[in-house]
Amino acid sequence: MVLKRLFIAVFLFCFISTAAQPPASLSLYAERTGCRPAIEGNRVEIIDDANDFYEEMIESIRSAESFIFMEYYIFRDDTVSTSILDALAERAKEGVRTFVILDYYGCSQHLEEKGNRFNTRPFRRGFLQPYIDSGVDIVFYNKGGILPRNHRKLTLVDGKVAYTGGMNVTDLYINGIAGVGKFWDMSMRIEGPAVQSFFAGFVRMWNSCGDQPLTIPVPEAPAPAGDVPLIILETQGAAIHPNPEELFTALFETAQHSIRFISGYFNPTPAIVKGLKEAARRGIDVQMLMGSSTDMPPVIDKVLMRRAVSLSKEDNFTLYTQPGGFHHEKVVSIDGHLILVGSLNMDRFSLKTNHEMGVLMESAELAAAFDAYFDAHAHPDI
Repeated sequence: MVLKRLFIAVFLFCFISTAAQPPASLSLYAERTGCRPAIEGNRVEIIDDANDFYEEMIESIRSAESFIFMEYYIFRDDTVSTSILDALAERAKEGVRTFVILDYYGCSQHLEEKGNRFNTRPFRRGFLQPYIDSGVDIVFYNKGGILPRNHRKLTLVDGKVAYTGGMNVTDLYINGIAGVGKFWDMSMRIEGPAVQSFFAGFVRMWNSCGDQPLTIPVPEAPAPAGDVPLIILETQGAAIHPNPEELFTALFETAQHSIRFISGYFNPTPAIVKGLKEAARRGIDVQMLMGSSTDMPPVIDKVLMRRAVSLSKEDNFTLYTQPGGFHHEKVVSIDGHLILVGSLNMDRFSLKTNHEMGVLMESAELAAAFDAYFDAHAHPDI
């Protein structure tokens, strides 16, 4: 009788504990973090091929009728950047208002006449001037400064379609890096009501870069285009709640079965390490993917790898390393159900100082696509 009662008590405890943790969802996440509620009715296409990404983006730019907003950490004087700037200039000549924000630090090594260690072409003196003369408005964020950096990636066309994620604007994504290898990354195309929300963030960033405020009216929210609810996460280091550490650790806490992630520069803070360890120790299957190198100097590569290897010593934590290149993606998948794609690295710049942007989505279909991508790179020989 005593054993029977003990069994019932243990069963009820386990049942209640499980019931107390509802499945991960955007509504639960928003409640825990203080984020804005999810926006329903969106269509999202995840793009992991750089050629496809740039071709789609240029096609959207060429179809613009009212305005084009772009902000990127890096533009380079190469084929991809030139193609995009040419498309912007064409639309500007037709009366489309075009605005580009570039991060000064991110582009600084390409504003000099000197080359760089990747042998990519720097901006030649006066390279941008013909585009400015054509009507393309270009500003630099934090010109002359080092921190904070605008690490966001965004293209917004007519308030109807948005592109965001991890990809900058450079041939490196197509041609790879000499001495490093391939350059893997992931971005996305978004259509639907959520697209309107990118407008205000761009205007705020533009207005912080100079004394020529934007006066474009806020466009109406597009009609529903799909079935993906999402939350747009815009952060500025640790200064604004919820900050990136809070956003990541809340994701880890909601996981009930699995966490799969790629972080281009893995240099986590103690809070991130703690969140991942606690997840692994409560039985969550934690899997991380990284490349065999980054675009950083070799000594930094070793530091980044050491951080990941140290965590992989935890039970339930598996590290996959793919040779032959650099995984620049910034993606987290939770329970095959929630997926975060954006510019947020799990490094101290993204977590503590940078302006960043991410999109958290509730979609088994998109999460499954990422899982297939993850598996293909984690086991490239299968």
